[in-house]
Amino acid sequence: MNDALENRPRARRAAAHAETVRKPLKHALVLGVVGLVCVLGYQSWKLREGSARPPARSAAVDGPVHDGQPAGQPPDAVQPEDGLETGEGAGPVAPATIQAGSGVVADVPARARTPRPEPTPYTRQLVTNLTQPGLGRQPLTAEQAEQWTASLQSLVQQGSGAVSAIAEFLELNRDWDLGPGSPLGYPSMRAALLDALRQIDGPEAQGLMAQTLATTSVPSEIAWLARSLEQQAPGQFREQIATAVRETLGQAASGQLCGWDVGPLFQVLQTYGDGSVVPDLEKNASRWSYYSALTLANLPSGEGIPALIRLAQQPPGGGSRGVALEALAQVAVQYPAASAALLELARATDFPERSWVAAASAIGGERFFIRDTAGESAPPPLGSGVRNYHLEASNQNFYSTPAWGGMSDEQINQRMTILDQLLAVSSSPTVARALQNARALLLTKGQQASAN
Repeated sequence: MNDALENRPRARRAAAHAETVRKPLKHALVLGVVGLVCVLGYQSWKLREGSARPPARSAAVDGPVHDGQPAGQPPDAVQPEDGLETGEGAGPVAPATIQAGSGVVADVPARARTPRPEPTPYTRQLVTNLTQPGLGRQPLTAEQAEQWTASLQSLVQQGSGAVSAIAEFLELNRDWDLGPGSPLGYPSMRAALLDALRQIDGPEAQGLMAQTLATTSVPSEIAWLARSLEQQAPGQFREQIATAVRETLGQAASGQLCGWDVGPLFQVLQTYGDGSVVPDLEKNASRWSYYSALTLANLPSGEGIPALIRLAQQPPGGGSRGVALEALAQVAVQYPAASAALLELARATDFPERSWVAAASAIGGERFFIRDTAGESAPPPLGSGVRNYHLEASNQNFYSTPAWGGMSDEQINQRMTILDQLLAVSSSPTVARALQNARALLLTKGQQASAN
C-alpha cells in the first residue's frame, strides 16, 4: 500500500482569470509611502499566487510514469506483448498548476463549494474514521477490513445526511492510495466515498457527484462518475460529462497530465457519445491514434465512420492513417461504407504492408479494445491469443482478441466476400498471403459450425 497522502489534479475552468493586472503607481508623493505600498502589495500578490496553485501530487493510482514529454504521433503498428503487463512503477505526477485556457486555475474546491447543511458530528466522525492516514501504512487484518466496511455502510445508511461530510473530504482534493487488490475493495479513499454517494443516490448525492465531475481531472474518476450518473439519471448529465471529458483531454494534450492514461475518457465517449463528439475524436487522432480510431469505430449508428475514412485517406506519413484503416476493417461487416472505403483505399493508396496485414486479421474477426485502466470492467482474458499493447510515447493501452466462435454463416460469408474483393486488387504477396490466411480461418470456422 502507498502510505503517502496525495493531492488530486483539480478543476479545469472554475477561475480562468485568477491573476490580476496591476498598474504601476505614477504619482507617488512620499518615497517612504511608495516603498511601504510596494512591500504590502508584493506580499498580497504572493499570497494570491500561492492560493491559485493546487499542490503537486506525490503519488497516484492510474498508471505508470513515462518520460513526461508531450505525446507525439504513435506508429501505425506496434509489437504486442502476450499476457497482462506486470510493471507497476510509481504513479504519474500532476503539475503544480493546471491551466484552463490562458488563465491560472484558482483554488477550485473553495469556489466550487455549494451551500449545504453542516455535517453532523456522527457523519463527520465516520468519514474521519474511514479516511485515517494509518490505513495506508501497513496491511490490514481481516478484522480491521471488516470494521472499515461496516463504517462505510453506516455512512451510506445515513442517506442524504452523509453528503455534506463526504463533500468535506472530497473538497480537500486529497486521497489515500490503497494499492491494487486492497482488502477494502477500493483502490483509494476517494473511490470508496464516491461509491458511497452512488449507493446513497438522490438529488443531494447526484449534485455532489456532478460537482466532483466538474472539478476532477483524474480520468478514472471522470469515467466512474459518468457511469454512476448515467445509471441514476440517464441522459440528464450528458452535457456535463462531455464537457468534463473534452476539457480534460485538452489538458492532457497540452502536457498538463503527463503520465495519466486517458483511455477511460475515450471509453466514456464510446459509451455515451454521439455524433457531437466526432470532431473531438478526429482532432485527437494524431495524438491518441488507437483510442480515437476505436472510439470512432464504435460510436452508435456508424456516426464515426466518415471521420475514420477521412483519417485513412490522409497522405502517407499521417500518424493515424494506418490505425484508421485497421479500425475500418474491424467494422467492415457492420457498415457497408467501411467495406467500400477499404476497397477504394486498396486500389488508390499506398499503405505499409503491416497495416493491411492487421486489416486482414480484423476482417477475419480479430477485435481491438481499449484496456479498462479505470477498473470498471473485468480485465481481458489471459491466453488463447489475447495480446496486450502499450504505446509508451502516448501512453495508450489496449488489447486484441482473436476471432472467437459464434459467427453466423451469413457473417462468415460477408467477411469472406470482403477478403475476396481485396485479394482481387492486392499487388503485395505479403498482403495477399495475410488475406488468404484470414479467409482459410473463416472457412474452417464455418465448416466447424456446420459440423456441430
